[in-house]
Amino acid sequence: MKRVDYYQKLEELFDYEVPGYIREVGKSFIVIRVSDWRGEQDLKVRVEDVIEYYAVEARNILSGCRTLAGYASDWRGVDELAKLCLAWFKYVNRDELRRQGHKRGMELRD
Repeated sequence: MKRVDYYQKLEELFDYEVPGYIREVGKSFIVIRVSDWRGEQDLKVRVEDVIEYYAVEARNILSGCRTLAGYASDWRGVDELAKLCLAWFKYVNRDELRRQGHKRGMELRD
């Protein structure tokens, strides 16, 4: 699939109102602009990062801080990022998401 096709899928996913913080997309990644006390940075999230987040970080209810793809911040913001990434990968690369999840003993819910 061509890069243009992924942008079209992104527009479809967001009902043609793509948030400005989404910088780039592909079959196996999404780049999101994040901002915190350190400034702004582009965060590249891969399928494996999302699986790792849900296998380890999302289960930790004791910590107020969570990490996704090396980016650590308040759990609420990181959780929203993870949900967005999960939605993207479910839309464009469900098979790889399922495959990576199986490696961690996880099942993909529709």
